[in-house]
Amino acid sequence: MGKGILILVVGVAGLLSLLIVNLNANTNRSLDTTLDMYKSTQARLISNSGVEVYLEKMRRDKTLTGTFPDNVLLDGKYDLYITGLDPDLTIRSVGYFYDKVHTSLVNAKREPVQMPGVTSALYISSNTVSLNLNGNVDINGNDHNMNGTAGTHTALTGIGVDDATDSAFVIDNVKPKISKTIEGAGGTPSVHIVPDTTDWLGLTEDFIFSADTVLTTGTYSSGSQFGTEDQPIITYCNGDVDFTDATGYGIMIINGSINLSGNFEYYGIVILYGPSTIRCQAIGNNSIYGGTILVGNNVSIESQGNAQFYYSWEAINLGKLKLKSSRFKILSWLE
Repeated sequence: MGKGILILVVGVAGLLSLLIVNLNANTNRSLDTTLDMYKSTQARLISNSGVEVYLEKMRRDKTLTGTFPDNVLLDGKYDLYITGLDPDLTIRSVGYFYDKVHTSLVNAKREPVQMPGVTSALYISSNTVSLNLNGNVDINGNDHNMNGTAGTHTALTGIGVDDATDSAFVIDNVKPKISKTIEGAGGTPSVHIVPDTTDWLGLTEDFIFSADTVLTTGTYSSGSQFGTEDQPIITYCNGDVDFTDATGYGIMIINGSINLSGNFEYYGIVILYGPSTIRCQAIGNNSIYGGTILVGNNVSIESQGNAQFYYSWEAINLGKLKLKSSRFKILSWLE
């Protein structure tokens, strides 16, 4: 009897020991599995975060490309590779966390810039308009090529406004000599109400987000260039600016007033906006081919010398084809 009990006790003890060993082994395996999952998750997080970091860098630098190794993040690191050109950009991010490696492969393209609808050579939207036009002012809604020759697209209004009161004011307050040089659709002077429901504040914010160059209040003199025909850009001016003998291509947004002197030439769309008075002053030989848009509570237009505001389908289409947005569309994301 006693020997039987002893054998039973020894047997139970052996089973308990085996069970404890198995439990410890399972616990260790579970711990290893949990740790592996954590490290793999961190490597994946680092890899994906690397893509996001460099998408932001690419938003700010539209020419960014190449290899960028050893970026430290979350106690790990990642290597980043940018290859290809729009619309076939490839971003490869390799994340490392201890002994774990994770690769993210993203194909993306920049969203196209949404050009505003141009309804006239010079569009004015304001509660109060002030005009002081002297010299040789030519506001022409007939299509012009960028070299000054006649284009083939449908003519627009010379000066577009929001309502009949503004139209009558413009017609009544320009000199007869200048009235004859406001040409375009509907006869001379070509001053008409144009339908426009554009959210100009929202639109300018989109352009500012994608700006290639940001200017502050100041004078930009001879030699200043804001884009070329091959590479038009989005220029944002935060404040009142003076341009002397400057050139530009693309879109220019000015939160303030503009003073043009010397020889200023721009090909594309110029937008002046602001909550208070904005002034467009032109002295010397100045020309804008494309479209000029003035939106504010008070708009003042002054000119001396030679000022030309020409509608140009070619200049606007150049921006539509070649301007780069800072927003990306993700075509694929593989891990």
